[in-house]
Amino acid sequence: MDRFDGREDIMEAARDLLIQIGEAHALYLQLSYNYWIQHALFTWQWWFLLLILVIPWYFWWLMVDKRRLLEIWCYGAMTFIAVQAADTAGVANALWMYPIRLLPKSPHMLSIDITILPIIFMQIYQSYSQWKAFIIASFIMAACLAFIAEPILVWMGIYELLNWKYYYSFPIYILITVTLKCIMETIKSLQQKNAT
Repeated sequence: MDRFDGREDIMEAARDLLIQIGEAHALYLQLSYNYWIQHALFTWQWWFLLLILVIPWYFWWLMVDKRRLLEIWCYGAMTFIAVQAADTAGVANALWMYPIRLLPKSPHMLSIDITILPIIFMQIYQSYSQWKAFIIASFIMAACLAFIAEPILVWMGIYELLNWKYYYSFPIYILITVTLKCIMETIKSLQQKNAT
């Protein structure tokens, strides 16, 4: 009987802690919304994020190889998933944050995660089918993103490093591009093998 009473105490403590977490999360959401309304919405940075969410897709459509559209689009979709997972992990672990966001309660940088990175990754995937050229392009792209684009976003006040350094991003960009190309090559190989 005493063992059962102890278990009830533990469950009650767990419930109390969950209630506190819920209250803290509700406070976070309210503060985040207030900040967004007062300091982010309709700023020049917000308009910039809105433009880069939409406009690059027009140019991508002009440049994409329509004969390989499904393949390239799948690569871009996998890029979006990988980038969202990395972004979620980074924000959740207080590695970085986004003071300016398009939407108040989204912890992610939608314009970058949905548009910019998938389009850049898809363009490299489309343009460099040979592994050697693809790896070189991935290194150049990773260097440009980590050491030029990220500092510019910090300067613009859109991105803030908390417990992160630019050079941490460099290998992650390369890892994502190479891993996704491996996955796509495997899928294409399986498809060709099963088509015959």
